[in-house]
Amino acid sequence: MRMVTALPAAIGAVAAGLALALSASAGSPADPDGAAVPEVLAGYSLLTGDASSSPPGPAVALYQHGYGVELLDFPQAVVLGAGGDVYRRVDAAEDRAGAETQGDPAPMLLSPDGTKVAVGDHDTDRPDVLVVDLLTGDTTTHPLPTGRSVLPVAWSRDGRTLAHLLSPEPTDPYTGERIAGQVGLLDLADDATTVLPDADVTAVAFSPDGAELAVEQADTDSVAAARLRVVDLASGAERDLEADGVLAGPAGWSPDGRLIATTTLESSGAPVGIPDPGVPTGLAFVDPSGRGGAVPAPLELPLAGPGRVLGWTAAGEVVTLLDVDGYDPCCGPEAYTLSRVPVDGAPPTTLTRIRDLQSYGVGRFQMAASLAGDLAVVDPDDIDRGPWPWPWRIGVAAAVGLAAWLAALLTAQFAALVLRRRGQGPVPDAVG
Repeated sequence: MRMVTALPAAIGAVAAGLALALSASAGSPADPDGAAVPEVLAGYSLLTGDASSSPPGPAVALYQHGYGVELLDFPQAVVLGAGGDVYRRVDAAEDRAGAETQGDPAPMLLSPDGTKVAVGDHDTDRPDVLVVDLLTGDTTTHPLPTGRSVLPVAWSRDGRTLAHLLSPEPTDPYTGERIAGQVGLLDLADDATTVLPDADVTAVAFSPDGAELAVEQADTDSVAAARLRVVDLASGAERDLEADGVLAGPAGWSPDGRLIATTTLESSGAPVGIPDPGVPTGLAFVDPSGRGGAVPAPLELPLAGPGRVLGWTAAGEVVTLLDVDGYDPCCGPEAYTLSRVPVDGAPPTTLTRIRDLQSYGVGRFQMAASLAGDLAVVDPDDIDRGPWPWPWRIGVAAAVGLAAWLAALLTAQFAALVLRRRGQGPVPDAVG
């Protein structure tokens, strides 16, 4: 019976080894010479590891994968590593989500260099911003002086200042209305926040040198327009801009400082009394100096989602998401493309295809704007998802342990049967 009694220990060792292998199966984050994106964005997976336990290094993109909570799947906050082959979940954004997010990750924003993610909160009695370091997996908490709702909305290009919207009441991201509030400017170096006086701000974008801030306030009379102005952060001086549309996201200000991109909108046809966020129809451009300088002609584009500019290239192109053929009026588009769009009206160039949207939607897509200037496109042989999340590690270890126990039990029973047939004494207690 020595072999029988040794078997459970042997299988237990196998189970322990398997659990250890799962916990140590993360590959090393890629260290690319330049930023890259894959030809096709990897599909939804429950086995993508957490950034806190397996930091991915610099990321080129951040997005939400999946909508709604269903059997065995739920929305994830995912970063794509700068090499185009590493995926990690930003577990801090998922953990910080409350009931008001309906299962979605909390408000989150990727820094221009891709090394940090700022995480806010739609409903909190202790206003603060959580910053996740993607190089180390560590998090830091930055208390704020006011606000029941905190939404990160823009990083300065050097990553030293974070702009966020502060609202005195909880905010609901599902009403169809633009969320508005005061602008807080968090200096991460000294952990101090300056709150700008104007309320009802809906979006901002820093100038390339961080000295000025483009500020959008929604026009209550028109869904297709907004009041857009530039604020000098040192003096407080302001200048109004004549703009068509709304600010095209935190990366809307071009790196050379000559242009601000806006998203043109048309009414979605919502019934009277229902908030109408508008439907993106293309991009327009404005001279941020306010002097009426020459700007490119407006572009009609099949923009996806809110129609944001995600970055600019040195060749005078914007990087954005476009809808592709296959739109289903019932369930939405089948795929997006991450594309470079020349501002002179030349045809777009596809970088990445984002597909299977009707099974697991991809939303809130954003990029590390400083890395978007010279993106390579790769087709990785292997995808690094890091170590399995702890619930899966524990579940698999428990399943293997149970299988080992059952195998030992059956083996002991078989051995007992053999001994009985050979007449070598009484039947041993198989369980004991």
